[in-house]
Amino acid sequence: MKFFLIHIAILFLSYGALAQRITTSFNNDWKFLSAADTLAAKDVDWKPVTIPHTWNLDAYEKRDYKRGKCWYRKSFTIPHSFRNKEIYLRFDAVNSYAEVYLNGQLLATHSGGYSAFNVLLPKKILKPVNELRVLVDNRNIDIPPLSGDFTIFGGIYRQVWMIAVEKEHFDLDNHGSPGVFISTPMVTRKSASVNVKGMVANPQKETLKVQLQLSNNGKVILSKSIKITSGIEWQMNNLIVANPQLWSPDTPHLYHANLKLLRGNRVIDELNIPIGFRWFSADTRNGFLLNGHPLKLMGTNRHQDQKPFGIAVPQWVHENDIRLIKEMGANFLRLAHYQQDDEVLRLCDSLGLIVWEEIPVVDIIKDNDTFRRNARSELIDMIRQHYNHPSVVFWGYMNEAIIQVQYRIPNEEQPPFYQKTVALAKELEHLLKQEDNSRLSVMACHGSNLYNEIGLAGITDVLGWNLYQGWYGDNLTDFEKFTDEQHEKYPDRPIIISEFGAGSDKRLHTLHPEKFDFSIGYQQKLLEHYLPQIVKRPYIIGATEWNFIDFNVASRQESMPRTNNKGLVYNDRTPKDVYYYFQSFLRKDTAMVHIASDDWKVRDVVSDGDSTTIPLKIYSNQPYVQLKVNGQMMVKNPVQNFYSDWLIRVPKGSTIVEAIATEGGNITAMDTLRIETRFTPFSTLLIHQKKWNIAINVGSNCSFYDQANDITWQADKSYTPGSWGFVDGSIFRKSPGRIGTTAEIAGTFNDPLFQTMRESISSYRIDAPPGKYEIELLFADLYNAPPPQAYDLSKGTANSNDANVFDISINDSVFCSDFSPYLTADKRNNAAVVKKIIVNNAGNSIQISFLKKSGHTFLNGLRVKQL
Repeated sequence: MKFFLIHIAILFLSYGALAQRITTSFNNDWKFLSAADTLAAKDVDWKPVTIPHTWNLDAYEKRDYKRGKCWYRKSFTIPHSFRNKEIYLRFDAVNSYAEVYLNGQLLATHSGGYSAFNVLLPKKILKPVNELRVLVDNRNIDIPPLSGDFTIFGGIYRQVWMIAVEKEHFDLDNHGSPGVFISTPMVTRKSASVNVKGMVANPQKETLKVQLQLSNNGKVILSKSIKITSGIEWQMNNLIVANPQLWSPDTPHLYHANLKLLRGNRVIDELNIPIGFRWFSADTRNGFLLNGHPLKLMGTNRHQDQKPFGIAVPQWVHENDIRLIKEMGANFLRLAHYQQDDEVLRLCDSLGLIVWEEIPVVDIIKDNDTFRRNARSELIDMIRQHYNHPSVVFWGYMNEAIIQVQYRIPNEEQPPFYQKTVALAKELEHLLKQEDNSRLSVMACHGSNLYNEIGLAGITDVLGWNLYQGWYGDNLTDFEKFTDEQHEKYPDRPIIISEFGAGSDKRLHTLHPEKFDFSIGYQQKLLEHYLPQIVKRPYIIGATEWNFIDFNVASRQESMPRTNNKGLVYNDRTPKDVYYYFQSFLRKDTAMVHIASDDWKVRDVVSDGDSTTIPLKIYSNQPYVQLKVNGQMMVKNPVQNFYSDWLIRVPKGSTIVEAIATEGGNITAMDTLRIETRFTPFSTLLIHQKKWNIAINVGSNCSFYDQANDITWQADKSYTPGSWGFVDGSIFRKSPGRIGTTAEIAGTFNDPLFQTMRESISSYRIDAPPGKYEIELLFADLYNAPPPQAYDLSKGTANSNDANVFDISINDSVFCSDFSPYLTADKRNNAAVVKKIIVNNAGNSIQISFLKKSGHTFLNGLRVKQL
């Protein structure tokens, strides 16, 4: 927050007190109407809001979030000091379509939910008290993105500013840009050239002067001025800076260009623009070169939402994100899948992150002129608004642009539709190079060779591949197989791995991780495989993990409905343990060590006795790590691939673990963590001694921690005498190679408990002493999952529409006859059904049996509690 306040102070100093341009916040005293019709609305229907604002916090709670038209209004007066000035409103972003009305008159429309736009307030319709109304529509009709694996939040969700300028001013009508564009066409270590161009509003065609002062560390090193007499474009070319200090992620040095517009000796407008001197190239032999040196681009993707703000986030969220990404050791950031806030780019400039920024032509195009015109406009907006940021190296304009064609376009119409997509890509590529031929063009493709077959993959300077081998399908090693095959076929094509990752749910843990189980352990396993493979391949010039945060997707189901949980940090920005693997892998400037159990501080293990052995992982960039467990020092272990695996003996209760990283016999870094260990007995005959609650996540390799009830549901296991487990049956796999289903489960917050099950089961047995027990059985019929999402690249098994009916008996006594979870849940599949029964166990075991009547027998979860 402190940084943001300082930044605002500088903004006012730069654009206010030093010149005749005055910029003030226009965020307060708005009212919001959640309806399309204002005529039927009463004044009480308008709710007070502060900008930034979104109406879509409902997207955190339900799939069908609000899409449509809403209104904003604001009454305001013009300050007396502004009366003789031109007045603009700047909207930093409105999602997705906006109409701006002043005193009932339409002033402007804007299509595209992620770029800024300026609106002139005509003096002839200004009144002593004015009413501004803004119609906002987030249905994205003919506006990219038509859809996407992210929520299309609606609203005026970035800041609004009032800007007062003289009639003569730097252009404010150029696609929301600053109206001045600075390039560095030639940069070496000995010399750099600077070109400056722009437009000036000069309605009276007065003789004006544009003055440039370029400063370094507060010292003016270059001055230049030119006279202008009209509003045509002006230029200052080939300004030479000797021995420039170069910009790079390690040394993000910025010069500052101060531009003044003068009438005589009076300053009538002023801009301050940072400049970074750098040069770069990309090819498959040398990889990416920055300032003549090879640099493997390594980082992450960023979405912008954070609960409870949606995408209407305060500025400190942007600052916190970029600092966390930089502290992770990243030098590269993909702003997916849309233009992001100016503050993000300013932070990337000053902290040192190379940026890939793109417009949201996502999933599929629309074959009409309006969509093409909007895509072109969004590309121009992005390039002109962020042209002056040295952090930007890549401009992108498509992401997985054909992934939904098979779902939305009839088979016979697909070939010509693909060619229309290619034609649009070529059109956007040509436009991009017209706007800025100094940067590299890029697009991202999902892992299908179809992009090559239709000619879409060969258009841009660099190709991005979104690859999830070992997650949605295939095996981990298929990642390098795919990339090596692509390089062999297209040896001159530089590649960026624009997406890779795996989902993780803090509640799920296993000692045997496998793909799509959403365990914390499998996410770590996948990323620990990908990073070394990426680094060793020079033709892969960079990579951005998907995604930096767990972000909101209202349509997502999986283990955490409405969340894509592939983040390196949670949505509240708490780092996951795997964040520290990236930090260990990427940071060379400082020693670090991290005990990778922040995500598993409370462990409930299956074991008899009062102590047990548990696994522990340590991330570090040092050669060796040594552990101290409850004060007892252990032998040091070597670190390989930036982690070290341990087995430690822990008692019931608290254990203090200290990790000590060493190099050359010297301690270089330390970390400390408290782990809480609980015990569920393996030998259930111990129940009567300890009153254990046995909860089992049936059909799953993962334990599941229900935090609300403080219960760990143990991973399933086969029955052994004196213990508990399944007698028969098999793990249910909706898709080949995956445990369970990704379908959202109605009627519960504990979706993972019901998303797995053991099918074709005849019995489950718990050996237990005589006594009274409460038995809780969990069911959800998973055989009829909803249609697959376009973003899930696996192949599901066929659905069964038949009701599954079976009897349930306990110790040969029928507990439930002709039971159907589907019918019990009002003919809903993927709905939680819980059955409880109190039994008096007269023997030494409890046998739960399932007798098929039709379809399948199955069980999703089981809890046995001694009373």
